[in-house]
Amino acid sequence: MGFSKAGWLKNSFFRGNIIVLAVSGAFTNIGAGVMGFFMPEYFRRLGGNTVVLGSIAFAVLIIQLFMFLFGGLAADQHGRKKIIVLTAFYGALFPVLYAVFQDWRLFVAISIIAAFGSLSVPATQVIIADSAPPEKRARGISTTQVVATLPLVVTPLVWGWLINKLGWLEGFKIGCIYSIATALISAFILLFFLKETMKTKAASTSSSQGFNLRLSFGEARKYMSHSLLALMVAFCLIAFANAAVGNYYIIYATEVIGLPVFEWSLILSFQILSAIALKIPGAWIADKFGKKKVLAISAFACAPLTVVFTFSHSFVEVLIVLLLLVVAGIYYDPVHQALQADLTPRSVRGRIIMLWSIGSAVSSAIGGFVGGLLYYAVSPGTPFYVFTIAELVAVVLLIVEVKEPVEKEV
Repeated sequence: MGFSKAGWLKNSFFRGNIIVLAVSGAFTNIGAGVMGFFMPEYFRRLGGNTVVLGSIAFAVLIIQLFMFLFGGLAADQHGRKKIIVLTAFYGALFPVLYAVFQDWRLFVAISIIAAFGSLSVPATQVIIADSAPPEKRARGISTTQVVATLPLVVTPLVWGWLINKLGWLEGFKIGCIYSIATALISAFILLFFLKETMKTKAASTSSSQGFNLRLSFGEARKYMSHSLLALMVAFCLIAFANAAVGNYYIIYATEVIGLPVFEWSLILSFQILSAIALKIPGAWIADKFGKKKVLAISAFACAPLTVVFTFSHSFVEVLIVLLLLVVAGIYYDPVHQALQADLTPRSVRGRIIMLWSIGSAVSSAIGGFVGGLLYYAVSPGTPFYVFTIAELVAVVLLIVEVKEPVEKEV
């Protein structure tokens, strides 16, 4: 039988909106997407500390909570594309501001203003879930993330080299300047090529309801099964755990362990390369053999690794531990999104993701603040022990309470 290009494209999940979002994300990650890896230590170099950093994370995530709320409603009522495009152009503004204003107080203000761009998060998740076939949903999500992540194999090395050569303030500034162009390219790709997935009939019905929060929450709760609720709580625990340590890896590695910034950038690049290699095979396994199993194994394997990280004393030891963390945890995000979509009808998917995102934002806000406070007031290792406890609780919840659906929602 001859190979048919048209037939392959028709059956492939990597086409249409999936490839547009992947390519747009790749351009973002050539520049602005890497900024967050270095921001915690950059903020400390500006004169901030981990308590203030945790407070910023708390404030940003509370703002994101409300943005997720309105973003989820808007995704179901007014369409996905316009939200995604507008926030992409909005996000291109912030590399400019980080480059111009190098003061930790202004850093706080810029970070809080930037948080309003998270309005597009529910719409992006919905448009991916809408565009990927149910039987290949985990692979569709994973492929989007992998292609978008490809530039991050190299860009941390560029930033690490700039900071190592020019110093933290000037190196970070130069990185921000070149991020402006790539952010704009990403936004224009979305503007010209992204396709709306919301059905016209659904849009007209929903628009008559406006932003009726009581009605929207009520309808969302009606479709919130026991398994979907348990999956949401487990994800909130994972979000809390990751937020409790996320901003403090680089500070712990550079200040406590004593790694140079370029060695840290090498570790980031190796982590991302490992993630790219493993994410799609892991999603294929989840689609074939069960998403719940993959989620539980992933969280259980991650749990002890942050404690091991605190006992590391060299580049090689940190590299091994953080690579293991990637190997264990890389499957969780795309697989939980796929299982969530399997359990959620298309008509309320935006509102369910809205509730999901709100829970995640609250959990992450608390985790970021608690982690920063514990790092500063108790010991640098304490947030990493909290991570382990939260992950193990999530594992128990996944195993006991979550059931995969026999028939997946389309």
